[in-house]
Amino acid sequence: MSDYDIITELHSAFARIKNIFNDSSYVENTNDQSVVELVLSRLTSAIRETSCIETYAPALVDLLEACLNHRMYVIGSNGQLQDSPHCKIASELLSSLFLYHSKKAVMTVSIPVAIKALNCTNQELVRNTTSYLSLAAINNGRILAQYSIQIISNITNGNYSLVRVLPQVYPENREPFHAHLSQLFRLLRHSATDTSEKLSLLQLASMVANTKPDLIIPHLPEFEEFLMSPTTCTAVLHIFLSLISMNRVTSLVNQLSPLRRAVRQYSPTQNNLATMGKIIGVIGRTNEQMAMISVPDLIELCHKSNSQNLPILLKEIEDVDNS
Repeated sequence: MSDYDIITELHSAFARIKNIFNDSSYVENTNDQSVVELVLSRLTSAIRETSCIETYAPALVDLLEACLNHRMYVIGSNGQLQDSPHCKIASELLSSLFLYHSKKAVMTVSIPVAIKALNCTNQELVRNTTSYLSLAAINNGRILAQYSIQIISNITNGNYSLVRVLPQVYPENREPFHAHLSQLFRLLRHSATDTSEKLSLLQLASMVANTKPDLIIPHLPEFEEFLMSPTTCTAVLHIFLSLISMNRVTSLVNQLSPLRRAVRQYSPTQNNLATMGKIIGVIGRTNEQMAMISVPDLIELCHKSNSQNLPILLKEIEDVDNS
Protein backbone atom coordinates (compact mmCIF):
# COMPACT_ATOMS: atom_id res chain seq x y z
CA MET A 1 0.00 0.00 0.00
CA SER A 2 1.14 3.52 -0.71
CA ASP A 3 1.56 6.04 2.06
CA TYR A 4 -1.50 7.95 0.87
CA ASP A 5 -3.65 4.80 0.86
CA ILE A 6 -2.57 4.17 4.46
CA ILE A 7 -3.35 7.74 5.51
CA THR A 8 -7.00 7.36 4.47
CA GLU A 9 -7.39 4.45 6.90
CA LEU A 10 -5.44 5.89 9.83
CA HIS A 11 -8.27 6.59 12.25
CA SER A 12 -9.78 3.14 11.90
CA ALA A 13 -6.31 1.58 12.19
CA PHE A 14 -5.59 3.50 15.40
CA ALA A 15 -8.92 2.41 16.86
CA ARG A 16 -8.13 -1.21 16.03
CA ILE A 17 -4.65 -0.97 17.58
CA LYS A 18 -6.13 0.48 20.76
CA ASN A 19 -8.66 -2.34 21.00
CA ILE A 20 -5.91 -4.92 20.58
CA PHE A 21 -3.52 -3.57 23.21
CA ASN A 22 -6.35 -2.88 25.67
CA ASP A 23 -7.29 -6.56 25.60
CA SER A 24 -6.30 -8.36 28.80
CA SER A 25 -4.50 -11.07 26.80
CA TYR A 26 -2.22 -8.65 24.94
CA VAL A 27 0.72 -8.91 27.36
CA GLU A 28 0.88 -12.67 26.75
CA ASN A 29 0.02 -12.68 23.05
CA THR A 30 3.33 -12.29 21.20
CA ASN A 31 1.64 -12.52 17.79
CA ASP A 32 -0.60 -9.54 18.53
CA GLN A 33 2.40 -7.64 19.89
CA SER A 34 4.40 -8.21 16.72
CA VAL A 35 1.50 -7.16 14.50
CA VAL A 36 0.84 -3.99 16.52
CA GLU A 37 4.50 -2.97 16.52
CA LEU A 38 4.88 -3.54 12.77
CA VAL A 39 1.62 -1.79 11.87
CA LEU A 40 2.33 1.16 14.15
CA SER A 41 5.78 1.58 12.64
CA ARG A 42 4.24 1.59 9.15
CA LEU A 43 1.55 4.10 10.15
CA THR A 44 3.99 6.56 11.71
CA SER A 45 6.22 6.21 8.65
CA ALA A 46 3.29 7.10 6.38
CA ILE A 47 2.51 10.16 8.51
CA ARG A 48 6.13 11.22 8.32
CA GLU A 49 6.42 10.70 4.55
CA THR A 50 3.19 12.56 3.78
CA SER A 51 4.00 15.47 6.14
CA CYS A 52 0.62 15.41 7.85
CA ILE A 53 1.67 15.16 11.49
CA GLU A 54 -0.43 18.19 12.53
CA THR A 55 -3.55 16.37 11.34
CA TYR A 56 -2.87 13.09 13.09
CA ALA A 57 -0.94 14.17 16.20
CA PRO A 58 -4.13 14.20 18.35
CA ALA A 59 -4.85 10.60 17.33
CA LEU A 60 -1.29 9.54 18.17
CA VAL A 61 -1.55 11.31 21.53
CA ASP A 62 -4.86 9.58 22.25
CA LEU A 63 -3.18 6.25 21.53
CA LEU A 64 -0.25 7.17 23.78
CA GLU A 65 -2.51 8.20 26.64
CA ALA A 66 -4.42 4.92 26.43
CA CYS A 67 -1.14 3.02 26.37
CA LEU A 68 0.16 4.77 29.50
CA ASN A 69 -2.79 3.40 31.46
CA HIS A 70 -1.08 0.01 31.34
CA ARG A 71 2.02 -1.19 33.17
CA MET A 72 5.26 -0.08 31.59
CA TYR A 73 7.33 -3.04 32.80
CA VAL A 74 7.01 -6.79 33.26
CA ILE A 75 9.09 -9.29 35.17
CA GLY A 76 10.97 -11.50 32.72
CA SER A 77 11.67 -15.21 33.00
CA ASN A 78 15.04 -14.37 34.58
CA GLY A 79 13.34 -12.36 37.30
CA GLN A 80 14.57 -9.04 35.90
CA LEU A 81 12.36 -6.05 35.12
CA GLN A 82 12.00 -5.38 31.41
CA ASP A 83 9.95 -3.18 29.11
CA SER A 84 6.35 -4.26 28.79
CA PRO A 85 4.71 -4.54 25.36
CA HIS A 86 2.81 -1.35 26.17
CA CYS A 87 6.08 0.42 27.00
CA LYS A 88 7.39 -0.41 23.53
CA ILE A 89 4.31 1.20 21.98
CA ALA A 90 4.64 4.27 24.22
CA SER A 91 8.31 4.62 23.26
CA GLU A 92 7.47 4.45 19.55
CA LEU A 93 4.71 7.04 19.90
CA LEU A 94 6.80 9.46 21.96
CA SER A 95 9.66 9.18 19.50
CA SER A 96 7.32 9.84 16.57
CA LEU A 97 5.68 12.86 18.20
CA PHE A 98 8.80 14.58 19.52
CA LEU A 99 10.47 14.27 16.15
CA TYR A 100 8.38 17.40 15.54
CA HIS A 101 9.45 19.27 18.68
CA SER A 102 9.64 22.54 16.73
CA LYS A 103 6.00 22.33 15.58
CA LYS A 104 3.84 24.12 18.15
CA ALA A 105 0.59 22.44 17.08
CA VAL A 106 2.11 19.01 17.68
CA MET A 107 3.72 19.95 20.98
CA THR A 108 0.53 21.56 22.28
CA VAL A 109 -1.18 18.16 22.31
CA SER A 110 1.93 16.04 23.01
CA ILE A 111 3.52 17.76 26.01
CA PRO A 112 0.60 17.24 28.44
CA VAL A 113 0.71 13.48 27.93
CA ALA A 114 4.51 13.43 28.04
CA ILE A 115 4.29 15.08 31.47
CA LYS A 116 2.12 12.14 32.56
CA ALA A 117 4.73 9.72 31.21
CA LEU A 118 7.27 11.21 33.63
CA ASN A 119 5.35 9.54 36.46
CA CYS A 120 5.44 6.03 35.04
CA THR A 121 7.39 3.24 36.74
CA ASN A 122 9.74 2.51 33.84
CA GLN A 123 12.89 4.53 34.45
CA GLU A 124 14.20 4.16 30.90
CA LEU A 125 10.96 5.58 29.51
CA VAL A 126 11.17 8.43 32.05
CA ARG A 127 14.74 9.19 30.94
CA ASN A 128 13.76 9.22 27.27
CA THR A 129 10.71 11.39 27.94
CA THR A 130 12.88 13.82 29.91
CA SER A 131 15.25 14.08 26.95
CA TYR A 132 12.33 14.76 24.61
CA LEU A 133 10.97 17.48 26.90
CA SER A 134 14.40 19.08 27.21
CA LEU A 135 14.53 19.30 23.42
CA ALA A 136 10.96 20.57 23.16
CA ALA A 137 11.59 23.25 25.80
CA ILE A 138 13.77 25.21 23.37
CA ASN A 139 10.74 26.31 21.34
CA ASN A 140 7.87 25.49 23.69
CA GLY A 141 8.69 27.04 27.05
CA ARG A 142 5.23 28.58 27.36
CA ILE A 143 3.48 25.23 26.91
CA LEU A 144 5.76 23.51 29.41
CA ALA A 145 5.33 26.37 31.88
CA GLN A 146 1.72 25.29 32.42
CA TYR A 147 3.17 22.23 34.15
CA SER A 148 5.76 24.02 36.31
CA ILE A 149 4.53 22.45 39.56
CA GLN A 150 4.68 18.94 38.06
CA ILE A 151 8.16 19.64 36.67
CA ILE A 152 9.44 20.89 40.04
CA SER A 153 7.91 17.87 41.78
CA ASN A 154 9.59 15.47 39.36
CA ILE A 155 12.94 17.19 39.85
CA THR A 156 12.81 17.17 43.64
CA ASN A 157 11.73 13.52 43.56
CA GLY A 158 14.89 12.50 41.74
CA ASN A 159 14.53 13.29 38.03
CA TYR A 160 17.46 15.71 38.12
CA SER A 161 17.92 15.77 34.33
CA LEU A 162 14.68 17.71 34.07
CA VAL A 163 16.40 20.82 35.50
CA ARG A 164 17.64 21.46 31.97
CA VAL A 165 14.21 22.79 31.00
CA LEU A 166 14.12 25.39 33.80
CA PRO A 167 15.81 28.27 31.93
CA GLN A 168 13.18 27.98 29.17
CA VAL A 169 10.21 27.48 31.51
CA TYR A 170 10.97 30.03 34.24
CA PRO A 171 10.34 33.23 32.19
CA GLU A 172 6.84 32.00 31.35
CA ASN A 173 5.73 31.11 34.91
CA ARG A 174 8.01 32.47 37.61
CA GLU A 175 6.06 32.14 40.86
CA PRO A 176 6.23 28.34 41.30
CA PHE A 177 10.02 28.48 41.05
CA HIS A 178 10.27 31.35 43.52
CA ALA A 179 8.46 29.17 46.05
CA HIS A 180 10.85 26.23 45.58
CA LEU A 181 14.28 27.84 45.19
CA SER A 182 15.69 26.27 48.35
CA GLN A 183 14.79 22.75 47.22
CA LEU A 184 16.14 23.35 43.73
CA PHE A 185 19.43 24.95 44.79
CA ARG A 186 20.00 22.11 47.23
CA LEU A 187 20.62 19.97 44.16
CA LEU A 188 23.78 21.97 43.40
CA ARG A 189 25.57 19.94 46.05
CA HIS A 190 23.93 16.64 45.18
CA SER A 191 26.40 14.07 43.88
CA ALA A 192 23.86 12.77 41.35
CA THR A 193 23.58 16.06 39.45
CA ASP A 194 26.03 16.46 36.59
CA THR A 195 27.76 19.63 35.40
CA SER A 196 25.16 20.52 32.75
CA GLU A 197 22.41 20.23 35.36
CA LYS A 198 24.33 22.44 37.78
CA LEU A 199 24.80 24.99 35.01
CA SER A 200 21.04 25.02 34.40
CA LEU A 201 20.45 25.70 38.09
CA LEU A 202 23.01 28.51 38.11
CA GLN A 203 21.42 29.97 34.97
CA LEU A 204 18.06 29.85 36.76
CA ALA A 205 19.64 31.74 39.67
CA SER A 206 20.88 34.45 37.31
CA MET A 207 17.42 34.79 35.76
CA VAL A 208 15.78 35.07 39.18
CA ALA A 209 18.38 37.68 40.16
CA ASN A 210 17.25 39.74 37.17
CA THR A 211 13.62 39.75 38.31
CA LYS A 212 13.56 39.11 42.08
CA PRO A 213 17.11 39.77 43.29
CA ASP A 214 16.21 39.66 46.98
CA LEU A 215 15.23 36.00 46.58
CA ILE A 216 18.74 35.12 45.39
CA ILE A 217 20.82 37.07 47.91
CA PRO A 218 20.32 34.54 50.77
CA HIS A 219 21.59 31.78 48.46
CA LEU A 220 24.87 33.48 47.47
CA PRO A 221 26.99 31.34 49.86
CA GLU A 222 25.70 28.24 48.04
CA PHE A 223 27.26 29.45 44.78
CA GLU A 224 30.73 30.24 46.12
CA GLU A 225 32.32 26.84 45.49
CA PHE A 226 31.36 27.03 41.82
CA LEU A 227 33.67 30.00 41.35
CA MET A 228 36.52 27.51 41.73
CA SER A 229 35.63 25.51 38.61
CA PRO A 230 36.34 26.74 35.07
CA THR A 231 33.11 25.09 33.88
CA THR A 232 30.83 26.88 36.34
CA CYS A 233 32.69 30.10 37.19
CA THR A 234 31.18 32.08 34.31
CA ALA A 235 27.65 31.13 35.38
CA VAL A 236 28.25 32.39 38.93
CA LEU A 237 29.74 35.64 37.64
CA HIS A 238 26.56 36.16 35.62
CA ILE A 239 24.57 35.91 38.86
CA PHE A 240 26.75 38.65 40.34
CA LEU A 241 26.32 40.81 37.24
CA SER A 242 22.55 40.36 37.43
CA LEU A 243 22.55 41.56 41.04
CA ILE A 244 24.67 44.57 40.08
CA SER A 245 22.22 45.46 37.30
CA MET A 246 19.43 45.37 39.91
CA ASN A 247 21.32 47.75 42.24
CA ARG A 248 22.18 45.06 44.80
CA VAL A 249 25.93 45.76 44.84
CA THR A 250 26.20 45.74 48.64
CA SER A 251 24.96 42.14 48.70
CA LEU A 252 28.20 41.16 46.93
CA VAL A 253 30.58 42.56 49.54
CA ASN A 254 30.92 39.14 51.15
CA GLN A 255 31.80 37.66 47.76
CA LEU A 256 35.16 39.44 47.62
CA SER A 257 36.82 36.64 49.60
CA PRO A 258 35.42 33.84 47.38
CA LEU A 259 36.48 35.80 44.29
CA ARG A 260 39.96 36.21 45.76
CA ARG A 261 40.19 32.46 46.45
CA ALA A 262 39.06 31.69 42.91
CA VAL A 263 41.80 33.89 41.45
CA ARG A 264 44.47 32.31 43.63
CA GLN A 265 43.43 28.66 43.57
CA TYR A 266 42.75 28.23 39.87
CA SER A 267 43.61 30.19 36.77
CA PRO A 268 40.45 31.90 35.51
CA THR A 269 40.05 32.43 31.80
CA GLN A 270 40.93 35.91 30.60
CA ASN A 271 37.24 36.62 29.97
CA ASN A 272 36.37 35.63 33.54
CA LEU A 273 39.35 37.60 34.83
CA ALA A 274 38.03 40.75 33.15
CA THR A 275 34.53 40.11 34.49
CA MET A 276 35.90 39.59 38.00
CA GLY A 277 37.72 42.90 37.67
CA LYS A 278 34.50 44.70 36.75
CA ILE A 279 32.63 43.14 39.66
CA ILE A 280 35.38 43.93 42.17
CA GLY A 281 35.58 47.46 40.78
CA VAL A 282 31.86 48.03 41.28
CA ILE A 283 32.09 46.76 44.86
CA GLY A 284 35.13 48.95 45.49
CA ARG A 285 33.22 52.06 44.46
CA THR A 286 30.54 51.58 47.12
CA ASN A 287 32.55 53.23 49.92
CA GLU A 288 36.07 54.04 51.10
CA GLN A 289 36.48 50.84 53.10
CA MET A 290 35.57 48.68 50.11
CA ALA A 291 37.93 50.73 47.95
CA MET A 292 40.84 49.92 50.26
CA ILE A 293 39.99 46.21 50.11
CA SER A 294 39.31 45.97 46.38
CA VAL A 295 42.35 47.82 44.99
CA PRO A 296 44.86 45.13 46.11
CA ASP A 297 42.56 42.51 44.59
CA LEU A 298 42.50 44.41 41.30
CA ILE A 299 46.29 44.72 41.35
CA GLU A 300 46.51 40.95 41.84
CA LEU A 301 44.29 40.48 38.80
CA CYS A 302 46.64 42.69 36.80
CA HIS A 303 49.49 40.27 37.47
CA LYS A 304 47.43 37.44 35.92
CA SER A 305 46.06 39.49 33.05
CA ASN A 306 47.07 39.49 29.41
CA SER A 307 47.86 42.68 27.51
CA GLN A 308 44.29 42.97 26.22
CA ASN A 309 42.66 42.96 29.67
CA LEU A 310 45.31 44.99 31.48
CA PRO A 311 43.96 48.41 30.37
CA ILE A 312 40.47 47.36 31.54
CA LEU A 313 41.77 46.42 34.98
CA LEU A 314 43.90 49.56 35.28
CA LYS A 315 40.81 51.63 34.43
CA GLU A 316 38.90 49.85 37.22
CA ILE A 317 41.68 50.74 39.68
CA GLU A 318 41.58 54.35 38.53
CA ASP A 319 37.79 54.53 38.88
CA VAL A 320 37.92 53.07 42.40
CA ASP A 321 40.60 55.58 43.41
CA ASN A 322 38.54 58.45 42.03
CA SER A 323 35.26 57.38 43.64
